[in-house]
Amino acid sequence: MRFQPALPLVFLLAIGFSIGCHTLGTRNYELEQHIPPEQRIPNEEFKTTLPLYVVEPPDILLIDALRVIPKAPYRLEPLDIVQIESENVLPDYPITGEYQIDASGRVNLGSQYGKVTISGLTIDEAETAIQDKLLELLVNPVTTINLLETAGSQQIAGEHQVAPDGMVNLGTYGQVYVAGMTLEQVKEAIEKKLDEYLEAPEVIVDVSAYNSKFYYVISDGAGLGDQVVRLPVNGGETVLDAISEIGGLSGQATKDIWVARPSPDHGGYEQRLPVNWDAICKQGITATNYQIFPGDRVYIRASELNRLDAFVARATAPVERIAGTMFLTTATIRNLGGSFRDSGNQNFGNFFSDRRLKTDIRRVGTSDAGIAIYNFRYRGDLQWHQGVVAQELLETHPRAVVRAANGYLMVNYRLIDVEFRPLTPAEVVIENSQPVRNGRTKVSISQ
Repeated sequence: MRFQPALPLVFLLAIGFSIGCHTLGTRNYELEQHIPPEQRIPNEEFKTTLPLYVVEPPDILLIDALRVIPKAPYRLEPLDIVQIESENVLPDYPITGEYQIDASGRVNLGSQYGKVTISGLTIDEAETAIQDKLLELLVNPVTTINLLETAGSQQIAGEHQVAPDGMVNLGTYGQVYVAGMTLEQVKEAIEKKLDEYLEAPEVIVDVSAYNSKFYYVISDGAGLGDQVVRLPVNGGETVLDAISEIGGLSGQATKDIWVARPSPDHGGYEQRLPVNWDAICKQGITATNYQIFPGDRVYIRASELNRLDAFVARATAPVERIAGTMFLTTATIRNLGGSFRDSGNQNFGNFFSDRRLKTDIRRVGTSDAGIAIYNFRYRGDLQWHQGVVAQELLETHPRAVVRAANGYLMVNYRLIDVEFRPLTPAEVVIENSQPVRNGRTKVSISQ
């Protein structure tokens, strides 16, 4: 019966060994077989495709114009490209190929034929104008013209960035609002706009640069400010990929990590998916290596010790600043209270004795020359000194007083019969004394 107190411990150990050691995040394959694929949370092993891409600023769209035929009657404009074929021309100077209408509205047929103005004309009218020009030099020229590309179609094709207002600019055809649309919807919106100017227009739209979809990796700063890194979504990233993008876990980070996933419809059903970092890294268990979706926040919590350290640092920072200021003040006053020395370290005898630099000034005696002697401390310093007050000597011994460059008064003690010296605590005995302001209150000193 003496071992009864140990029975609960033995019982707990027995339960522990019977249960075994289970690592958080271990796969339960039997359970997974009963979960429909559409209800599984996508992870490294079971990824899914992202929803239809929705165009937003500042995505860049690539638009290719397949069918751009102006509505009749179309009149040629500068920068249009036409194909001109002429027969019965000079053998060495053929007229065939593509010609672009210049900014002045003319096409250049070559040095032998000159330029012809065709801007503002229909295709038939332009053909007649070129024919008349050639008849000035040739006997029986035959000319045909075809419109290859309009200046407007050149403004349609190419890359177009979605502006902050959600519009894409199609040049002379105007602007089209595309924000919040899928690519198929963008195609329909652009073709509808072009239908005002073209016959049955047809375009192809793709995304050249996915600039509007991101996820975030947030590192807890333990109270000193969180670090946020924004990363683009490419479609297959996992938690492990996300943390590798920031160079791994920092020294103050813990393995308490989760994915905060906003609700798709912002209906208040946000998800928090805990991550088992050790299981992912050390055991290759993919269950919590979740696939990253646009808008996800991967949060890395800091350790409590770092949080406590940051709290102590914030709490002690003002005290440290005050102590540092006091130390600097004390050092400055001590320097002011020092003397000037020559290159041989010989004391010139000039000490700062300005009343403004001193505190606890107490008169302790009078010299043979009638100069008042005081005990005092420099402001911010605990050390007591004995000497004189420079302001008093201005009246009796002006030659002994020097004004330093900083404006404070110094005393050349070599010209008076008082010695400037530091005092030990045993030397100062203050009885019934008050701080002296006029240099006349007397106190006793030890012998």
